[in-house]
Amino acid sequence: MDSRGGSTEGPRGPRVLVVGAGIAGLGAAQRLCRHPATPHLRVLEATARAGGRIRSERSFGFLKEQMDSFFEPPLPAEKVEAIQKLGFGTNNKIFLEFEEPFWEPGCQYIQLVWEDSSPLQDARPVQPDTWVRKLIGFIVLPPCGSAHVLCGFIAGLESEFMETLSDDEVLLSLTSVLRKVTGNPQLPAPRSVLRSRWHSAPYSRGSYSYVAVGSTGRDIDLLAQPLPAEGPKPQLQLLFAGEATHRTFYSTTHGALLSGWREAERLAGLWEPQAPRPWPRL
Repeated sequence: MDSRGGSTEGPRGPRVLVVGAGIAGLGAAQRLCRHPATPHLRVLEATARAGGRIRSERSFGFLKEQMDSFFEPPLPAEKVEAIQKLGFGTNNKIFLEFEEPFWEPGCQYIQLVWEDSSPLQDARPVQPDTWVRKLIGFIVLPPCGSAHVLCGFIAGLESEFMETLSDDEVLLSLTSVLRKVTGNPQLPAPRSVLRSRWHSAPYSRGSYSYVAVGSTGRDIDLLAQPLPAEGPKPQLQLLFAGEATHRTFYSTTHGALLSGWREAERLAGLWEPQAPRPWPRL
């Protein structure tokens, strides 16, 4: 989030540029638009859609996007050490659509337990026939018309490896798994597959942040610190939001939203003495 604070206020109010239309950027823009200072606001998004790591699909057929990065501001060394120390992981979803359900009525979850393996350990290197062992199970989604869908979750290096496979390869591997766990070698294969590929997405490169070994909550605070941060009353020009900047709710959607609201309120503090109206509630 880029702001020129009060130094460039004019007839149209302060100028604010929100970089990224994820939930943090959209949350910040929502609150800033309702401020009585009426900022001159623009939202920039590098991809073809808004939402960031929140994505809804109306049908199967995940869209592949190809973009190049365009914004890389210089950062202080301590903000760089914080980025490098925090962890950033990948957790993908795999949706399988069936002609008919093979699970019992009322079934809500299918748990997978693998022998001689742990979901907490990454296999190095990941083998083509072992990546499925990182699957933790499937949620049975409510039926929609003629569609019967299972939603599986896979994380870690195996999740990244899964992204390199074709849809046919993923279907073949998962069909083999389901036939093995049900004991039915004739179990019909899913008729279609839909999956996320967050590690491969140019502007995501993963799904969520986490406090890795060797990092602390202070690294999250450093990541959230506005720039420039020097002087008794620094003229803030660059503010940071996103789930990775929320010390309590990092790695979550609501953490991203709260961080956007936080930075909007920080900017609003620069525009006093105009009294802000109460913020709208969702």
